Amino acid sequence: MTSLEKKVLQCASGEKRLKPDELRHYFGTYAERVVLAILLENAEKKTVMEEFPKILKDLSLAYPHLSLKLSPNLADQTQFTYIKTAQALNISATIVDEAKAHSPYGIIVHSDKAENLDKVLFSEIHPDILAPQKTEQAITKKGFFAKLFGK
Repeated sequence: MTSLEKKVLQCASGEKRLKPDELRHYFGTYAERVVLAILLENAEKKTVMEEFPKILKDLSLAYPHLSLKLSPNLADQTQFTYIKTAQALNISATIVDEAKAHSPYGIIVHSDKAENLDKVLFSEIHPDILAPQKTEQAITKKGFFAKLFGK
């Protein structure tokens, strides 16, 4: 059977998965199982990568059977860092590369059962980590007019 015939038969019979769009969006899991979702651009940030071990440890205490799923769009070194962190806590980590998947997330942490959490987005749960840190030099630096008029 050619690939065209397979495609026609598959489309005619429908996809065998329940909620396939939701599964593609959350790297193969359902929305009610997600306990933490980190957007792709946030997953690459250094502050998120530094705080992630503590956050993952706290989540593993609250939800005993967790899994970590990573986007293939993350840099290789970033993927390795997150996988290493998950392995240290005995959490399974997988890089999910599904055809037709267009997920905005870089990382999905999910449970093996439905948790139905209202807030799962990292930027909503930990906005302080994503806030830009003001350095001491930036605070004390005065502009030209401030120096000129003494304000």
